[in-house]
Amino acid sequence: MSSLLTYYHYMKKIGFIIFLLLMLLFFLLFPSEALQASRNGLILWFEQLLPTLLPFSVLSYLVLQSGIFIRHKKRLAKKISGCEWYVILCGFLFGFPIGSKLTADLYEHRQISKTNATLLCCFTNNLSPVYVTAAIQEMLSLPGTWELYLLIYGIPFLTGIFLLLRYGRPAGIQKNTASGFHMNMQIVDTGILKGFETLIKICGYIMLFSIVAGMLQLLPAENAFAKVFLIGCAEVTNGISALSAYSCSAELKYLLAVLFLSLNGLSGLFQTASILSSTDLSMKNYIKLKGLLVLITTVSAGLLFLRGRLL
Repeated sequence: MSSLLTYYHYMKKIGFIIFLLLMLLFFLLFPSEALQASRNGLILWFEQLLPTLLPFSVLSYLVLQSGIFIRHKKRLAKKISGCEWYVILCGFLFGFPIGSKLTADLYEHRQISKTNATLLCCFTNNLSPVYVTAAIQEMLSLPGTWELYLLIYGIPFLTGIFLLLRYGRPAGIQKNTASGFHMNMQIVDTGILKGFETLIKICGYIMLFSIVAGMLQLLPAENAFAKVFLIGCAEVTNGISALSAYSCSAELKYLLAVLFLSLNGLSGLFQTASILSSTDLSMKNYIKLKGLLVLITTVSAGLLFLRGRLL
């Protein structure tokens, strides 16, 4: 067993070194494409994510620190608390990675249990409805049917609620329950700093995987499907853009779009890992549950296509 672990870590190290070398060669051999890919990632972060996620990240921290959701002893019997409903609402309305960020904050402050935090960060980590609508209707020029939104949001929501009700555990009693509403400038300042810290991390990962998408664009044209698929699995925005230029049936475009939008790419996975790194929440559990949700969503989309319900 120890030899297998040693071999795994060795191969992981080799793979990381190969990845760094490939990225270095990309910058040396294709400097203009590399710089454009890096620029595209920064523009995406600055124009779309920074103005939408930063204010909400700050406000969410202020809500958390204000004491609004402090749990009381009489509420411990509830499977889904007020603060957990808050995470669910924000995760589905305001988009990735708000769900995992709020979950990590609440878990660190012992307002939710580890079991509930593991479940919440999986099914609330979704792209916002505004982004999905823009991707489907504007970038892909496909109709945004109610079945599509039911697939992308309904399946994670219903599955997550079921798992919380079935396996959820209440958080322990807080040591400080004297609570009332409290707010001061130090909390506001800390909220602003934490908001920028989170967004800067996200910026780095978006730029990194935009460069990866730029590298994948160099694949030969005869491998068009593989190129689109790999780009979409690496970073969702670049994947949707590549899919819009890919010549295929509307059904296949829809199916790939559902896959990309529900998966949110390796970029989203690394962003989540960065956010959860300050906690002891397991990324293995996140990957398993998230993978299960993506599989159910994609298979359901395929079944609806066979019945002619999505187009």
